[in-house]
Amino acid sequence: MRLKSLDADVCAVSRLRGKLGMGAAALLLVVSLSAHAAEVEEADLESKTRDLARQLRCLVCQGENVWESNSPLALQMRDLVRDRLRAGETPQQIKTYLESRYGDFVLMEPPKHGLNWLLWLGPFVLLSLGALLLKRALTRWRRTGKAVSESGAVSDEQRRRIEAELAKLEDE
Repeated sequence: MRLKSLDADVCAVSRLRGKLGMGAAALLLVVSLSAHAAEVEEADLESKTRDLARQLRCLVCQGENVWESNSPLALQMRDLVRDRLRAGETPQQIKTYLESRYGDFVLMEPPKHGLNWLLWLGPFVLLSLGALLLKRALTRWRRTGKAVSESGAVSDEQRRRIEAELAKLEDE
């Protein structure tokens, strides 16, 4: 009888050990999956932060975007963008906030309204104006060149004089 109870205890312990092993494995699986999910979520947040920070100008460096700049202000702006994205704001809401705080200059691509149209259309207008002036100058030069070649014909009298002068030079 004692042997049966000992055998029953061993079976109970081994069942308990099996359940604990399964529970530990399940717990390990859940923890690893949640850690992986947090990594994916963090990578997604970092990707969104990078994309948005590349669209914002560093106010200290002015030639660099916030993502590439290492100035203290750019680091603070990156943290601000990351925190606001984590809080659930959209990139457009964050841009609007920063634009209201720092003006249009904070955006790497200026908005297409008001006097900013000059920034967008100015180069094309100047390029067209330059092409028009170049065409006009070339036409004028071509016309002037034809007039010179037409009036540049040498008469018979001038030709005889030139030949006489050349002959004198050869004799001397």
